Amino acid sequence: MTSVNPWLFVASLAALAACVTHLLLGGRAFARPLLGSDLRSPVKHTHYYCWHLVTAALALMAVAFAWAAAAPEAREAAMLGAAMAVAFLIVNVVQNIALRLSFAKHPQGGFFAIISALALMGLAHG
Repeated sequence: MTSVNPWLFVASLAALAACVTHLLLGGRAFARPLLGSDLRSPVKHTHYYCWHLVTAALALMAVAFAWAAAAPEAREAAMLGAAMAVAFLIVNVVQNIALRLSFAKHPQGGFFAIISALALMGLAHG
C-alpha cells in the first residue's frame, strides 16, 4: 500500500481553504458589490464570470493535489496544480508592482504562495 504524500495532502487542504474563503468572504466583499455596481453589463458580468473561474480553479487544484497525494501515478495532476498556483502568484506580484498596489490590500497572492510552496515540497518529496 502506498502512503499518502503529506505535502500534497496539505496543499489540497490549503487550496480548499482558499476556495471556501474565496466563496464566503470574496462573495460578500467583492462579488455582491460588483453585481450591485453601475458597471455596464458586459464588463460587470465578465468580471463576475472571472470570479467564478477562480472558484473553479481553486476547487480543481484541491482535487488535483488530493488525488496526487493518494495516488503517485497522478503526479502530473499535482504538477498542473502547482503550475497554476505559481502562475496565479506571479500574476498577483506583477500586478501589485506594476499598479503600485499594496500587498496588504491585495493579498490574494498569499494564498497562492502557501499553496505553491506546499505543492512544490510535495513534488520534491513524492
